[in-house]
Amino acid sequence: MIDLQDKDKRGRLLRAIKQSRSSMEPFRRVRKELIKDYTGSWYSENGASNKTLTNLINQTARIYTVALAANNPQVLVSTPRTEVSSFAREFEVNLNQLISDMNMEKTFRQIVLDAFFCIGCGVVMMRDTDTRFHGMLESEEDVWLDPGEPWLNRVSLDDLILDMPAKELSKMRYSGHRYRADFEKVKEEPGYNKKVREQLTPTNRRHKDMTGATRDIASGEGWPEDDDLKDMIWLQDIWIPENNSIVTMTVDDDLPPLLEREWMGSQGGPYKFLSLGDVPDNIIPASPAVNLKGMHDLQNRLHRRMEEDSDAHRVVNAYNAAGADDAEKIRTAKRNSWVRMNDPNAINQVEVGGVDQRDIALASFIQGEYDRFAGNLQAMGGLGAQASTVGQEEIIQGGVQSNVADMRMSVVSFASECILDLGRLMWEDQTLEIQTSLPIGRTGIEVSSNWEPGKRDGEFEDYRFKVEPYSMVFRTPERQLAEIYELLTNIAPLWPMFQASGASLDAEAIVDAIARLKNRPEFRQFITFANPADMLGGDQNTIRQSPVTSRETVRRNVPTGGTEDARSNILQQVLMGQSGPQVNNQQAAAMTRGPA
Repeated sequence: MIDLQDKDKRGRLLRAIKQSRSSMEPFRRVRKELIKDYTGSWYSENGASNKTLTNLINQTARIYTVALAANNPQVLVSTPRTEVSSFAREFEVNLNQLISDMNMEKTFRQIVLDAFFCIGCGVVMMRDTDTRFHGMLESEEDVWLDPGEPWLNRVSLDDLILDMPAKELSKMRYSGHRYRADFEKVKEEPGYNKKVREQLTPTNRRHKDMTGATRDIASGEGWPEDDDLKDMIWLQDIWIPENNSIVTMTVDDDLPPLLEREWMGSQGGPYKFLSLGDVPDNIIPASPAVNLKGMHDLQNRLHRRMEEDSDAHRVVNAYNAAGADDAEKIRTAKRNSWVRMNDPNAINQVEVGGVDQRDIALASFIQGEYDRFAGNLQAMGGLGAQASTVGQEEIIQGGVQSNVADMRMSVVSFASECILDLGRLMWEDQTLEIQTSLPIGRTGIEVSSNWEPGKRDGEFEDYRFKVEPYSMVFRTPERQLAEIYELLTNIAPLWPMFQASGASLDAEAIVDAIARLKNRPEFRQFITFANPADMLGGDQNTIRQSPVTSRETVRRNVPTGGTEDARSNILQQVLMGQSGPQVNNQQAAAMTRGPA
């Protein structure tokens, strides 16, 4: 137990936080440079330091974000205790409603984007109603939080506090974040220690250990006292596992805590971390952006050089002194006219400069290597067909899923931790009310499943809830349509058995779904239904074979860039220049496309 009223023990904690903040400074600087690359050189005067012609970092970040957190998460809640499974279903409905009300989709995307550049962090919070100022905290989404409402808030690396000597995030002795608060509200907050409030003084936005924060890319550094409309103060929330408490303290002064309150969530604490590249014995991950920056920079250097060579390209007409008259006749001649000349050979066209073919070959090679190291961006981002047949295309897409599986598992695990703690805080909040309902089978009747005081029975841990997030992966309408076709194909051989059990297929509902997913409402007019009958028709005795059979052979010619060996041979020819075999037009065209 760390007694923060003890000046010596409190001083040790503050010195450790200061040292850890200093250790995090190199990571904050690198992250800022990576985000500058993401914004490009035309974002502001503080954007990328070099001219950005092909922004690979930006493209990769957007593709990763969609691949990992495209939709608002929804969860399945289960419990090994079968006697409370119906209650688990009600808890699931209300937890999903809470997630929808919070618009968690945006927060998750921001945290995934943070993890692409360094580390993602979210803090699960629920403020007590007797500490109203602290409850009404301004979130990253500019929403003033309702006291007592469970919430997930993003924490920027610029504001994050980590125990840097720790070898694992789960073994940190403390973690937290700092934020700006209204000085007047802090002074008047009755939940804070009165003696400490009387010693507080306003502080500037520009803090001494936050040189070059990422937010300055757009706003600029400016004068720190010019941007505040009112007096503000830096505060910090620190989670101390040993105390199982969250402490609110000032950043600049060695003062006792303004407030210390017990944490009601899981043992891991309120701070949840997302890593897309763990590093052994280090808590800061090696992010995807860090690993891809080298090729991003090289590709842009090549493009800048090719741009300069292209601008320097000249085609001039040269003639000798004796051919001056002939040159003037050519210069003033009209299109397709006939001109009498003394010596046509005295006039020649001279070409100077131009883009080096070896640079073009190297840029194409780097693009292919970047795409490969990033996890096959062409396929992941849907930037073009990658194979000559539909079957091969599906195999490639399966490989892409394998490449991002590790990152996707990290995101799902992170979401599960966050949402389970939100559910725990929802359980602990005895005043929270959520309006929901549950359908009764397919009757169209719904019954109330409202979350309200008195709904809970026992302790949260007694239920051993397991939360499994889903729906975060982006699925196009085409993919959803393919899943319908796949379902119909898979159940076709078993349909006689289903029909013997009284099953029927609603053909009208299938047509409606196809029309909706295709965004073609007129499809409903093409097929009319006099009676809502089984699409397969007849009774059990009239079915003599599988009602849905299909055999489809699809051949599709898609030009590719050849195999890796073929591309390597072409690059060798280009790099050998005039001393080796020359590249023909077909080979040159192949290098502009993605590899097979």
